[in-house]
Amino acid sequence: MSSTDDFVADTTPELMFPFYHHPLSAYDYSSSYILQEKAYCCFMCVYSLFDKEPMLLPDIDYHCTECGLNMHKKCIKRLFLNWPFLCNHVLNIFQNTFTSSDNIDDFSCHFCQSRIKSSFARFTLCNINVDEKCMVELQPPLKISEPKHHKYSLTILLWLVTFICSPCGVEGDHNPYVCLECSLMVHRDCIEDLPRVISINRHDHRISHTFHLGEREGGWECGVCQTMINWVYGAYKCSRCPSYVVHSGCATKKEVWDGLDLEDVPDEEEEIKDPFKVINENGDIVHISHEEHVLRLDENYVTDDANMRCQCCILAINGDPCYRCVECDFILHDACANLPRKKQHLLHKHKLTLSSTCIDGETYCQCKVYDVYTDGFIYKCHHEDCESKYINYDARCSSVLEPFHHDLHQHPLYFTLQSSRRCQACDREIHDDPLNCTVCDDYSLFMRCATLPRKVKHRCDDHFLSLCQGVGNAIGDLWCDICETKTN
Repeated sequence: MSSTDDFVADTTPELMFPFYHHPLSAYDYSSSYILQEKAYCCFMCVYSLFDKEPMLLPDIDYHCTECGLNMHKKCIKRLFLNWPFLCNHVLNIFQNTFTSSDNIDDFSCHFCQSRIKSSFARFTLCNINVDEKCMVELQPPLKISEPKHHKYSLTILLWLVTFICSPCGVEGDHNPYVCLECSLMVHRDCIEDLPRVISINRHDHRISHTFHLGEREGGWECGVCQTMINWVYGAYKCSRCPSYVVHSGCATKKEVWDGLDLEDVPDEEEEIKDPFKVINENGDIVHISHEEHVLRLDENYVTDDANMRCQCCILAINGDPCYRCVECDFILHDACANLPRKKQHLLHKHKLTLSSTCIDGETYCQCKVYDVYTDGFIYKCHHEDCESKYINYDARCSSVLEPFHHDLHQHPLYFTLQSSRRCQACDREIHDDPLNCTVCDDYSLFMRCATLPRKVKHRCDDHFLSLCQGVGNAIGDLWCDICETKTN
């Protein structure tokens, strides 16, 4: 038979189709036997063969008496129209069975990569499997004439071939699209879904996708995972900071990107006001958190009052530069007084706003990172589409920037999106968002441990206690004077 219409126009009792190994029988809807049977579902569209909606009128439908496969006539037509490469590839449909050569443990659809449970179709010449959903919905075009970010057309390669995707630099093994003009091989998802211009929580400027970074002395290092990027493949790059680049996969992670493609959206920087106003030549200020009084800088303030703590971070002053109120006990560390009104947090996708009070008049707020309550300053998200609108970040964790330099480690630390590490400070397992050293594979810190104060004052000691890691000259075991147990 020379055409699809030839296959489906024949009304003989049994027909052999090139895609199925059993003969299919045409339903006789006048048969009382058929009408008494439970409605069967079409393999292609999963709608009943007895559905009377206008677009699904049964007309002539087919049924396999040996294995129970059912198909609408219109779906058989659509099978040939949607998969025009059937002329070069033999398609077989398997109903509720696996062939003996199949590896059941690694048996998936080669288009959506979902595991196939029972019914599927196979292009036998190239050994490609297609599940029921993709047979109906996927309909991959043979050729994409006007791809989103490429000037030449792309053609699908219906073959199991391992390749490196040019835009994202990630290996693939399922049906790439190829550019015959410039020898690119591309994931279909990268053609359709890879955004052109985005904003991420690791950088202050927008970054844009490029298909080719080009060579650079010293190479390119990803600003998220801190590993090297192969300059041959695509990545995201900042136009303002020439050395800042990010892997395509790292830049589009849900923990990093807010999901918005900013192409054709004007890049208008938001004007962020200072958190305080300088009111005289002496440098006195009025801070947004304490507008009723004036604050004055004290470069070396020391007090024995254990209750005298910074109103922002809730840590003791301990001789650090601070702003003190000239009329009351309100006090802020110099660094805390300079925290911006709005900032990008490394662990949140939207800009956060500084607040000196909790929501709904509550006295204490819970910090998402530390999982502890605080009555100090917090950063909140006010983005209208944010799923984490009621999540708070306290001032200490919000002050962490990349690279993070800790006094007790020789290398900078980064959020590299790795989990299940052990904290080198408290020896506990870290399941989410550790700060990692990219030089020392085993060095990670909890955020709360990384921001511990460098020195503290204890009521039982006249001197400051300094934070340290290990005691190289200690002889014998070291005991904690408070809990009276050995230290590690």
